[in-house]
Amino acid sequence: MYREIEVNDFLPVLLEQLKFSESILDIGSGTGVLLEKYGASVVLGLDIHRPYLLHRRYTSPHIIPVNADASDMARLFLPGTFSAVTFIDSLEHFSMEQGKRLLGMAEQIATCRVVVFTPRGFFPQEDIDHFHLQGEQYQKHHSGWEPEDFLELGYAVTVLKGYHHAGNPSFRKAFGDDHVPLDALLACKTI
Repeated sequence: MYREIEVNDFLPVLLEQLKFSESILDIGSGTGVLLEKYGASVVLGLDIHRPYLLHRRYTSPHIIPVNADASDMARLFLPGTFSAVTFIDSLEHFSMEQGKRLLGMAEQIATCRVVVFTPRGFFPQEDIDHFHLQGEQYQKHHSGWEPEDFLELGYAVTVLKGYHHAGNPSFRKAFGDDHVPLDALLACKTI
């Protein structure tokens, strides 16, 4: 399935994909800004950069911070451990090859769904840490994803038209104030 929509806020579209998830593993959670919005009973926010987890923005006891490298997820979690695994603005921080390997691991760990939110195409980003916690090396983008990349892997793709624009400081730094907005992708695979 492929569709295109225009929205200013991707959160309702994301939450629709996660509405029946009892447990969620969020890969590259950063400070966990979105995690309290998930309706799951248990949420694990996994991030490699410990300061993000130490400065997390959630207080709910059902959200558990995990300081680990995403490439270790198959070793850390047994198959079928979580209802859903999410990559929200994190898959682009890995090379395409690493990203596909991570998606494969996530598909083993999830019982229901894997969900990805990422810019469409390559969105250059380096020397920036949105959280101001010296995580610049982890915020650098290493890949750009197109709908076809996900469709070939069996994902349904929703294109969020013009989602990234000059209102985003990273966008302005990468493309300038006058660049046309870029799309974002929400890719979901039902397991």
